[in-house]
Amino acid sequence: MIGYPKTKEQAMKIRYGQWAGNMGGNKYKPEYCAYEVWQYYSRQCSRKNGYGSDGLYCKQHAKILEDTK
Repeated sequence: MIGYPKTKEQAMKIRYGQWAGNMGGNKYKPEYCAYEVWQYYSRQCSRKNGYGSDGLYCKQHAKILEDTK
């Protein structure tokens, strides 16, 4: 993901975990944090949202994004 969404409309366009075996990726789930996390592949954060820009992020990731401004 290049940059992080600031509105719900931007978040709805995001796909997580795109790779050769899953070219379509996974859609944004509005009940979870919009931050993209990496393990062996990218995925959507599994924490509940409600913080940060437009309430899209969990408390931890909202703080990280706020500190990078």
